[in-house]
Amino acid sequence: MPWSHKKPTVQARNDIAFSRLCGLIEAAAGELHPDAVRYSGEQEVFRHLIDLGALGPGDGLSAGILCPWCGGAELAEISFAQGQHRGYCSDCGWVDLAVDQVKPLRVDVARIVRWLSAGLGLAGRYAYEALVPDTLWRLGELEHRRKRRAVFFGRHLTHPASVPLIAQQLQAVCAPNCGVVITTTPDADPTVLAVGHRLVPLRAVAHLRKGGFVIENLDAWLDVVDTAEEPSSETSLRLLHSGRIALIAGKQHKLSPQVYRFLSVLEAAGGEPVHKRTLADELDIAVDRCKGTDIFKRHRDVYRTFVDHDDAGHYWLKPIPDGRAI
Repeated sequence: MPWSHKKPTVQARNDIAFSRLCGLIEAAAGELHPDAVRYSGEQEVFRHLIDLGALGPGDGLSAGILCPWCGGAELAEISFAQGQHRGYCSDCGWVDLAVDQVKPLRVDVARIVRWLSAGLGLAGRYAYEALVPDTLWRLGELEHRRKRRAVFFGRHLTHPASVPLIAQQLQAVCAPNCGVVITTTPDADPTVLAVGHRLVPLRAVAHLRKGGFVIENLDAWLDVVDTAEEPSSETSLRLLHSGRIALIAGKQHKLSPQVYRFLSVLEAAGGEPVHKRTLADELDIAVDRCKGTDIFKRHRDVYRTFVDHDDAGHYWLKPIPDGRAI
């Protein structure tokens, strides 16, 4: 397989498939052209998602399909008779076609919502409800530290047409500071959080397994909300792993995945210098691209506060005066 010389383990396959699935959930159309799957080099990953039921054939036939036999000519005609699709190729003649060779692959979003409801232990106690069509669902309620929280699943949380509707619905069905929105949207519009609800990335709390999602570590994200509600002047990386957050003078700085991995490597070194070659390996980038100022270009305050370096390519965590840098 092009992306690996070895067959991926079940865990690796699930992780890769989950990453692709989250991207498709968030994509505007949520569909993949058959040829995009065929020539992606990740056919096994998509086949795994199909077998799990996360992906299935969409409606209608895709346009511009290449012949699966020669791969060079576009099928001029596609017919359906006796339960079988056939296509005409100018080089190969009539060829038999499987459903996933003629129809787009589409995310079964309703199944994703059911998986999430079941993984949270809400299925059977609450009926999930679509609040904004195809965008926001109310899954039910959880109790955490004697506080009840409404749990939602949302996608497309940056779409200009959806954001006002999402904020309106959240305000209508959930008390301020009591909502948890699990989402596939990487950077949701701040308006969604105007009433103090917490955004939780789906991949941060869920793992893809046979038959659905396993939910873990959600409590850590809820604890971040409780901590943030208290005024503080703390500067630390105490919330680095529970919320991918750096605290600077009490202000929370949400970190990108790459910056999070960079800081995690330095933290694991316990204050000892780490060469950029090691960091580049951990970040899966070329050594000549492993430059702190570039990696932290959108997190400059975090870089200045927590990271030090020398001219030989070493990086380490700065000691923080109050002793809570790590």
